[in-house]
Amino acid sequence: MNGILAYYITLISSSSVSAIHGFIPTLLAAEEDFINIGRLKAAGFLLLLVIGAGIVLFVYTTLRKNMNRSRELRKKAGRTTFFERKVTADKEITTDKIENSQYRIFDHYPTPTAVCLPNGMICYVNSGFAKAFGSVKANMENLLVLNILPSELAASLDPIFRDKSMDEFESPSVFYTSATGTSYKVRVTRSRPGDPDCVMYLTLHSIHGSELRSITDPESGRDVLIQILDRAPYPVFIEGMDGRILDVNSAACTLQGMKRDELIGKVIDELSPVNFKREISNQKVAIDDSHRNIDFMSIIYDRKGHPVPVRIYVSGINYFGSSALVFVIVDLTKTIERNKELDEYKIKAEESDRLKSSFLANLSHEVRTPMNSIMGFSELLAEPGVSDKERKEFIKLIRRSGKELLTQINNIIDFSKIEAGLIQLKSDICNFEPLFHQLHEFWLEECPNQDDIKLFFELPQNIIRNGIATDRVRLKQILKVLLANSIKFTKKGVIEIGVRMKAPQLYEFYVRDTGIGIPENKHREIFEQFRQVDDSNEREFSGMGVGLSIASRLIQFLGGHQWVVSEPGKGSEFRFVLPDLLHPQGSPFMQVSSGPLSMINKLMVVSPTEEIYTELSQNSRPINFQVMWAQNTEEMKAMLLSNKVRFMLLALDQLPLWQELLPKIREVSRDLKLIGITKNLDTQRREKLMSMGLNEVIRTAVNIPIILNIMERRDLGSMNILSTTFHKN
Repeated sequence: MNGILAYYITLISSSSVSAIHGFIPTLLAAEEDFINIGRLKAAGFLLLLVIGAGIVLFVYTTLRKNMNRSRELRKKAGRTTFFERKVTADKEITTDKIENSQYRIFDHYPTPTAVCLPNGMICYVNSGFAKAFGSVKANMENLLVLNILPSELAASLDPIFRDKSMDEFESPSVFYTSATGTSYKVRVTRSRPGDPDCVMYLTLHSIHGSELRSITDPESGRDVLIQILDRAPYPVFIEGMDGRILDVNSAACTLQGMKRDELIGKVIDELSPVNFKREISNQKVAIDDSHRNIDFMSIIYDRKGHPVPVRIYVSGINYFGSSALVFVIVDLTKTIERNKELDEYKIKAEESDRLKSSFLANLSHEVRTPMNSIMGFSELLAEPGVSDKERKEFIKLIRRSGKELLTQINNIIDFSKIEAGLIQLKSDICNFEPLFHQLHEFWLEECPNQDDIKLFFELPQNIIRNGIATDRVRLKQILKVLLANSIKFTKKGVIEIGVRMKAPQLYEFYVRDTGIGIPENKHREIFEQFRQVDDSNEREFSGMGVGLSIASRLIQFLGGHQWVVSEPGKGSEFRFVLPDLLHPQGSPFMQVSSGPLSMINKLMVVSPTEEIYTELSQNSRPINFQVMWAQNTEEMKAMLLSNKVRFMLLALDQLPLWQELLPKIREVSRDLKLIGITKNLDTQRREKLMSMGLNEVIRTAVNIPIILNIMERRDLGSMNILSTTFHKN
């Protein structure tokens, strides 16, 4: 509107000036021709018209200045009129059209390009940019460019949109789009350098082949490789052709006890035995030529200098453009132990088959012999002419054979019940004095040569009136088995049965004889099923080899433990300890499994006092655990020889000379786990004690869950939680 008005004013002004220029010559001519009145009037009219146009132009100019001043004042006050808003909107639309029209040149530009406002809003894209994101131009406008790019890439581009001083930026990484199957690198440039309010051009530059590898391999490629290697459970070394380590994983760092930065650059020969590199040298040509893998067994040394048997897998690789060797080291320790265990199980299985065959042969003999005796003497009794003396002798032999047969049948039944876990215990008060009277009657019936063998009982005065809360029938059965064993192997001498109080509510029974004795290497075997000191077919003494096995399992069920002290030619002394079950139905002493013997974990406490043993036995519910207590070195050695102990707990605070025990313990059992117990323990003292030969050191009080954690090699930090859970349950 203002432009049109100015146009007309300019037109009138120019016409007036032309008229004046034409009027002056006319006026001069009129002066010569005595003035032409008509032309004078026309010139006056034109002069008035020029003056009027000047006045209109002055008024318009003044009004326009006032309007601009008023608009600026309202703008400062934050107010606009409807007319002004309409004019502004029309102006912006016109401007956008003008700008969009000037950006259309990018449609002919091969590089995908987007035009963004300073806040990252897309105002224009070309077809290549829209195609890269699998869309069309109309859908891409008015979107935030950081929202359509991958998050990591958008994060790297964010600084240029925030920092107005940056004029150009290129992304350090690339992104791949499936719409075009191409990887792109992003570059952002300001349209006017130094102007923070100008638009920004965002272009996508395609990356191909070697250029892509040069971008990704040195930094992100190595990071990805390290992440993959760290996931591997085995140590991995990558060695350059010059023999230096290029990279390792975390398992390799743990093996060598060094950090990754410390290992990289070292010569691998420094970490390897001689045969390691000799094998590599012999096979290196084959690796380079055929790119095949090789593997071999060797010995390496861990961070503590201990030899570790390993299998090493070697192969050639291309490590970021250069040849290298990758070593994967597999620790064979567990495999060897597992194979050793399998071999042991195989030997045990074969031995078990042999023993079962021997048991069946013995069973046939032990059953058939008394049966033949019964049948033979019964037929003799039926014949006429048998005297009364002979008849009494025959009846006596028949009765004895019948008892032997009944004993063998009972042993077979008890053995089957024990293996099937069907033993039922019934606790009652068993007085010692009546129990010993019953054992004396059993001796009178079973001992054939009472003149050569004497039986004695030891019952201290302080417990002569005492009784023990246990299964009375099973306790008598245990003592009868031990007494019968002494009677069988003692031809002449003394048999002694006794009991003493080892600790409050803990009684120790023993059966001592002056028989043939037992070698040390047989102390453990005689308590196993179908085992005897002499397993040969030409043995002197009969039996099926289940009596002592039954006795030892019954002792376990009653919460006790047994051992034997014996030497060949010096007799034998069988000892076992039983607790006084004051709460027979709910007592933890009754929790030992009655399944196969292999399920029982045996644990020995070596301490002068009974506190640790009592704590373990009573408060920790030792399910499938048989807890033993040795007060001195002699008991400790005898128990180790008689039992397969898995763990030994040493009360370090109460054993000042405990270090002298370690060689004796290792002499008897090398696989035994030695655990020290002490009240005062810190990291430094723990490491020092373990360096002296202990497998683990823990604080008191100790319980079965802690032992379970040590057995399973769990983190000691979780023991208190686990033990608390066990106590709550």
